[in-house]
Amino acid sequence: MAEHHHNKVILVTGATGRQGGAVAYRLLADGWTVRALTRSPHSPPARKLAAAGAQIAQDRPGDRTTLEAAMAGVHGVFSVQAGVLGATPVPYDAEIARGRLIADVALAAGAAHLVFSSVAGAPRAGGVRAFEPKLRIEHHLRRIGAPATILRPASFMDNYADPSSGLGSGTLATPLAAGVPEQLIALTDIGAFAALAFGDPEGYLGRAVDLAGDQLTPPQIARALSAALGRDIPYVPVPIEAVRAQNAAFAEAVGFLNRNGGYGADLARARELHPGLLTFDQWLTTGGAARIAALLP
Repeated sequence: MAEHHHNKVILVTGATGRQGGAVAYRLLADGWTVRALTRSPHSPPARKLAAAGAQIAQDRPGDRTTLEAAMAGVHGVFSVQAGVLGATPVPYDAEIARGRLIADVALAAGAAHLVFSSVAGAPRAGGVRAFEPKLRIEHHLRRIGAPATILRPASFMDNYADPSSGLGSGTLATPLAAGVPEQLIALTDIGAFAALAFGDPEGYLGRAVDLAGDQLTPPQIARALSAALGRDIPYVPVPIEAVRAQNAAFAEAVGFLNRNGGYGADLARARELHPGLLTFDQWLTTGGAARIAALLP
C-alpha cells in the first residue's frame, strides 16, 4: 500500500490534538507524507510526530498566509476544528470561520481531497452551539464545491479515559438519559476512516459517513467499565439543570441527544465500510481500561 502514497502530502490540521493525532499516525503508517499543522511545533506531541516522520508546519489561527504556505503542493487536507466544548473552548463564530478558511485555502491550493470531521447528527443539530458550526461548515464545503468527504463521529470512547470524564471519582456520573444509547467511536477508528477516504477517493468523495462502532446506554457503559476494571463503577444520573449551571453548551448538546434518542448514526453501515471498528469492550481491553484505571484513586 505504502508505495502508492509516499510522495503525496496530506496536511493534517489540529495534528497535536486527539483527532488530528489519530489521523496523522494512521496516515504515516499507511505510507503517506504527513504535514502536521500545529500552533506549538516544539511541544512534546509535535516532536513525537516529527520523530514518526511527519513534517511539522506552524499554525497561526486566522492567518491565511500561514495556511497557504502549509498547503502548498498538498494532495489532501484533514480538517478538524475545536469548538465550544474543546479543552480550550472556541466560540461558535470562530469555529465556523476557521473551518471555512481551511476549506477555501485547500480549494485555492488545488487539494484533490478534503476530509472534514463534523459530528454525528449534524444535519439535525440546528440551534445546538456545540454541533451547529460543523453543519455550517458542511454547507460551506458544498457551496464552494470542495472535493470533500465528511466524517461524522459520535462520542469518543477515549473521552472516558480523560480526567474530565469524572471517572476518577469511581462513579459514572452523567446527564445522558438512562434509556438513551450513547453511540461511540474510538479515536483510532477516526484515523482509520480518514485513511480509507484518502485511499479510496472514488468511494468517498462527495460522501458523508457517520462514525460509530458501538452504542450503549449509561447503565450498560457502567457495567462494561465495572467488568473491565474489576471494581464496581456505579451509574449516577446527573440532573441536566446541574450541568446547565456549569456548562450551558454541554447541557444543550446532552439535551439534544436525550430528546433525539442519541446521534442516530448507522452502525451497520460504518462497520460495512470498516469491519475492524472497535466495540467499547474491545477498546477497553486494548488499553482503554488501563488508561481509565490510572484515573482511579
